[in-house]
Amino acid sequence: MPLLLLQLGAHPAEIAATKLTTCVEGGAYFLDFSRPLGRLRWFGTWNQRLGFTLSLLVPVVHQAESTGRRVIAVDRGDPYFKELQRLWNERFPVTRPAPCSAAPEEQIAADFAIQFPHDTQDTEA
Repeated sequence: MPLLLLQLGAHPAEIAATKLTTCVEGGAYFLDFSRPLGRLRWFGTWNQRLGFTLSLLVPVVHQAESTGRRVIAVDRGDPYFKELQRLWNERFPVTRPAPCSAAPEEQIAADFAIQFPHDTQDTEA
């Protein structure tokens, strides 16, 4: 399923991201402009420096996290591919606001697995 970006009334300054038709209630993930956008490129082999950008590694942060650790992959064919690059050029870097609520790590991981089932890897970006 392609990426869906949306505004949530409770978080008007942030951009929510999901690969479902709507965000999980109380478990939204937002684009994390405090971390750089990653790129997967092809130049005879996969790398992050040379060649054609075929996928973006997009940092996301759960609404209950102050520091994000997860990324999602967005392929070149996704309708938001160019828009994500434009957003990062405009907004990166920013300081993340403190979260409004807290959630256990298990719930944060479960919310991620539901909304991004093919992106289940943490990062230390």
